[in-house]
Amino acid sequence: MKTSIIVVAIVLIVVVGGGALGTLYFTGYFNQQPVTVRVGYLNGDLHNLSLHVAVAEGYFNQSGILVQLIGYPNGPTLMQSFVKGDLDFAYLGVVPAMTARANALIASNSSSLSLPVVIGSVNQEGSEIVVNQGITSISQLNGTTIATPGVGTIQDLLLTLFEQENDINFTKVPSTNAQLISQFKAGEFNGFMSWEPTPSVAVAQDNGTIIATSHDIFPDHQCCVLVVSDKFLASNPDVVSKFVADHKEAMDLINSNPAEVKAIAVNYTGFSAAIINTAYSNILFNETVNVASVKTFMQDEIALGIITTVNSTQVDAFMSGFIDSQYVH
Repeated sequence: MKTSIIVVAIVLIVVVGGGALGTLYFTGYFNQQPVTVRVGYLNGDLHNLSLHVAVAEGYFNQSGILVQLIGYPNGPTLMQSFVKGDLDFAYLGVVPAMTARANALIASNSSSLSLPVVIGSVNQEGSEIVVNQGITSISQLNGTTIATPGVGTIQDLLLTLFEQENDINFTKVPSTNAQLISQFKAGEFNGFMSWEPTPSVAVAQDNGTIIATSHDIFPDHQCCVLVVSDKFLASNPDVVSKFVADHKEAMDLINSNPAEVKAIAVNYTGFSAAIINTAYSNILFNETVNVASVKTFMQDEIALGIITTVNSTQVDAFMSGFIDSQYVH
């Protein structure tokens, strides 16, 4: 009798369980295809560490997201591709992302453009002004030439603020991060400002001296952010939620296990552990967007005439669309 009951029970489990499994199969539970997303990032940038950590640790793959990484020399160049719809996500400085959105809002073809929406913090601070050994004080920068990673970068804006704060003037020379080290070594300019680890490389290999940091210019300022296309966000909210969760998991690892993530940085940058260790100490990997600093940057750009599509009374309204409060707290 007991044997019969057991047999009946097993049959019921198989029938009911099989039916449930079949339902799950036919509804796509076991047949979900990975989603491929296009992710822009800045070449040679330690600020974008969370992206490379998430890739190296397999976080995106575990969420069913395949990332197609596309590198750019700086944020403004990346944004040119982004607004045209060539990217879904991007890691870059908040200033070029903000400027691009402000300009795109009034473009004649604005409805067809992809607007960047901030959905996460990548880092704060992390840029330095490196000068040759002949310069030992800020006042000596007056009349010199200082290179940047490009017009419209956050470093370009910080240098302008630095000039104003110190009542000095120098000529800004636009370049690319990839060229700064060799140009500095060749003496093509007196110094440069760029993101880490480039300043640390110049100090370690080319006798450069850090005369000021972005912390000195604007303490705790937001630097790089994670953005998503407004169109991708509207059509793929579930994918965006997974991507943000993977990004946050990478940020947690950065802050809980520096040794492991520094090894990842050494691998993808090709620089020594000593250089990465120095550069890492100059960056704040804060998971919270410093919204107040982003607003200040926008007010600065409006005052300087860089942004003309938004006035000072419209900053809060602009931020409500630029920074998504669902993901940024």
